[in-house]
Amino acid sequence: MERAFERVKPGEQPPPPPPELLRWARETTYGVCAGIVYGAGSAHYAETRLRKPDPTESATRRKHRLWTRTISDTTLHGMRLGSFVSVFSATRLALEGRRGESDMWNTVGAGVITSALTGMAIPGNVVMRLKGAALGVVVGGLATLPFAYAVEELEKFLPAQATTTEESARVEDRKLDMTSVFIEQLESELEEYKSEEKKRRRRWFSRS
Repeated sequence: MERAFERVKPGEQPPPPPPELLRWARETTYGVCAGIVYGAGSAHYAETRLRKPDPTESATRRKHRLWTRTISDTTLHGMRLGSFVSVFSATRLALEGRRGESDMWNTVGAGVITSALTGMAIPGNVVMRLKGAALGVVVGGLATLPFAYAVEELEKFLPAQATTTEESARVEDRKLDMTSVFIEQLESELEEYKSEEKKRRRRWFSRS
């Protein structure tokens, strides 16, 4: 989080993004893509299976209606599922960074908070929104608890090298980032020192 507010001097290259930001962007992209695929499938199923065919309707009109329904559903479901996954991923990464541990409770906490926020988005008065938030807490906890527990148990059967690959890669990325930033700062300071020395020498020769 400190790197987000790190000052970059003129002429310096900005540091690479943190691995948490890359994970959040990747998971959000997966959520949007999954919503788009679901929207396209639901639109095609609704138009071809649930809707009764109209014999008086032309083929051009039928295709136009199908494409319009598909574009509308893919956009709607992509935004909905993408925003849900985005909030879930950001909350899980925030809990992981705050607690300093990577376990199932980060997933459970993210599911509870995200479901509660989704329940509060239900249209209605304050009482309805509070009921939706409470229902979201229950549903989110019940849905993510067995899933997070199953994932954590499956990770125990994997080799230790496979389970620690992501964490070691993250640590190495941070070390390389800090090292490159330190080297760039030294090079910039050395260039500034050389330019100042040249200016001093010119002034000394001009006076003499």
